[in-house]
Amino acid sequence: MLQAPEIDLEVQNGVPLITEAELLRVLKTNRLYRDGIKKSELNILKIEHFLDSLNEIESADVFLALGDRWTIKVKTKLPVARIVMNRGDDFYIDNRQKLMRLSPYSKPKILVFTGMETVFKNRFKLDQIYRISSYVCNDAFYDAQVVQVHYDSEDGFILIPRVGEHKIIFGSADSEEQVKQKFEKLTTFYEDVIPYEGWSKYKSINLKFENQIVAKKK
Repeated sequence: MLQAPEIDLEVQNGVPLITEAELLRVLKTNRLYRDGIKKSELNILKIEHFLDSLNEIESADVFLALGDRWTIKVKTKLPVARIVMNRGDDFYIDNRQKLMRLSPYSKPKILVFTGMETVFKNRFKLDQIYRISSYVCNDAFYDAQVVQVHYDSEDGFILIPRVGEHKIIFGSADSEEQVKQKFEKLTTFYEDVIPYEGWSKYKSINLKFENQIVAKKK
């Protein structure tokens, strides 16, 4: 008779998409494990393939140890953006730029993108969404400041800030360098202009133009 598995759960960036208890429960629900199972009844390969197929899991390894011990080693996926669709189901983009379904186990706090119907209808590449989200998620200030990104066919990506009544017209995100330069311009504006003008004076900050910022007052 085997013991309950030792579960080694690697969670990326503190985003727990599934817990050890939930992992064990789903194995029991799918009749891959039960309390008191015999070693000869345990199908290691089948369990590993099943775990690899789960929406929340990036990789899984299952192996037997000496005696009545066995181990499940799992690395969960890392969603970096949530795509909100007016028609159809929402979904995530993970840190490998792949699509994944929403998880029933967890609701991670990540950047939300809207207006995506036109984007995906025209086969818009996911890498631009990923670049913006990745930059925001890895910058403490913008992770707190940017709460939503909306896509508009004329202005491209528009950032919605937490503080201030303005919208940030970002445009395209064709490369990591372009994204970095645009956020650096926005930082310059926030540091050099906002302290003197205030957060409520502008209705838009346009970052689309190279080497300049076009800000419109109310």
